[in-house]
Amino acid sequence: MTNVLDVNKNEPIIIPEQRIGTEGARQRFLVNVVSNYGLVIGQTLVNLWLTPFLIAQLGIAGFGIIPLASSIIGYMAIITNSLNDAICRFLAIDLDAGDHLTANKTFNSALFGVAGLILLMIPVAILLSVFFPTLFNVVPGWETDAKWLVVAVSLSFFVTVLAGVFALSTFVHSQFLLSNIVNFLGLVTKIGFIFIMFYFFTNRLWYAGGGALLSAFVTLLGSIWLWRKLTPELNIDVKKFDFSRLLDLGDMGWWTLVNTLGTMILSNVGLIIINIFFGAAMTGGYASVIQLALLMEYLVFAADTAIRPVILLKYAQEDFLGVKRVTSQAIKILGWALALPVGLMCGFARPLLSLWLGSSYAYLDILLIITVCHLSLNLSMKPLLRVQNAHNKVRWPGIATIITSVAFLALAVVFAKGSSLGVAGVALASTIAWTARNAIYLPIYTARIMNLRWWAFFPDFITSTVGTLLVWVAAIAITRFYIPNGWISLGVSAAIVSLVYIVVVWFLGMKRTERQLAISLVPFKFFKQGGK
Repeated sequence: MTNVLDVNKNEPIIIPEQRIGTEGARQRFLVNVVSNYGLVIGQTLVNLWLTPFLIAQLGIAGFGIIPLASSIIGYMAIITNSLNDAICRFLAIDLDAGDHLTANKTFNSALFGVAGLILLMIPVAILLSVFFPTLFNVVPGWETDAKWLVVAVSLSFFVTVLAGVFALSTFVHSQFLLSNIVNFLGLVTKIGFIFIMFYFFTNRLWYAGGGALLSAFVTLLGSIWLWRKLTPELNIDVKKFDFSRLLDLGDMGWWTLVNTLGTMILSNVGLIIINIFFGAAMTGGYASVIQLALLMEYLVFAADTAIRPVILLKYAQEDFLGVKRVTSQAIKILGWALALPVGLMCGFARPLLSLWLGSSYAYLDILLIITVCHLSLNLSMKPLLRVQNAHNKVRWPGIATIITSVAFLALAVVFAKGSSLGVAGVALASTIAWTARNAIYLPIYTARIMNLRWWAFFPDFITSTVGTLLVWVAAIAITRFYIPNGWISLGVSAAIVSLVYIVVVWFLGMKRTERQLAISLVPFKFFKQGGK
């Protein structure tokens, strides 16, 4: 391990392709990054359009059933997602070492292990679909549709899980452009199906689940095709299923499972609590606000997809100095980047909701602020999780996440039942829990496993807090003089704040090496050569 004095050098991130001096590989990295954000833009536009569209077709209470069903089915992902995290680590190491025999054992053990888990979860999905209208508040008349919605969402989840195993090939070969094309085709399929069904037929709740299921099949077929092209050394062979290899995956996967369970509770249980205590209509209101918070997660996902293999590769090469450097710079850059949209949403919350959902939903502004205000801080901590996975140190983070999630449950119920905060109390409980886990525990624990001082990562995320406050205050200042009443005026107001923010961050907030990193990621030589 490296000494704390060694890892605090302010050197830019070294992309793996840079080390081998391959310009083509470097360009591929840049294409991957661009494609990641291209997919994010697509998902963002779809989310912004789909939420008000579904509310207009189904009503706010009917719309709330869709994310509620999806969040509940999502709890089954705690098993499969945790196993996928372990597969990523082991399969990447096996293929990097050229050990095709072990790589095939890893792949087939994972594939048939996941298939077995799906078979075990099918009865759970059936029971949930049958009793869903009894367990939760469902708008009268939508009971049968709600059942079919759960069936469709469950099937789409199972298909997506299988696709995820094959999609690992694009991860280990850093071919994110190809996987993003497949995901984009799935996204287009989903939206096309939903629009056609609502346009030509009577409004039904299950259309949303049907679109997700059709999208999942498109993704599965595309992932299988890419798996065959990118990793011809891997093949499906039940004889290569190795239970001991599955146990190796499960050893890491078990604690990742615990961590995932806690994360799912922190992310999704708020919808369930609101449905139980406040009914279907407020469930829909909270669910619509969450859609904006999801946009921040899309941004982090795009960045994480590019940073994750870099951290894993540097760890595999025992470049622990590089691991710290990559992680610190990733936290800073994510913090600066997320602060802008988070601050804008907080400062322009009321006009944004009025324009997006309608003036009758402007009352959700406080709920939106509480839901998103912490995201620039907490989501910028994502790279720390990748460091823990690389070190295979996931036990204590899992325990800490479970403790935090239990505390969140207790606090959310207290706020919902015993205070005047109402739905905002549930959102506030979530904010407190996320901050305790991500902004306090994770950086301290990660520093410990890297033999660094306990506060080593704390200076890195000051950027997210300061940046969010700057943008938030600037947006509020504008609304004191002029309240945007249209998309153009809101866009102009946001552009003014954004321009000032970018200039301040570029010249005063970022260090020279961080600016060099930002410039190095620009794929066009025109900008690199200063316009010559």
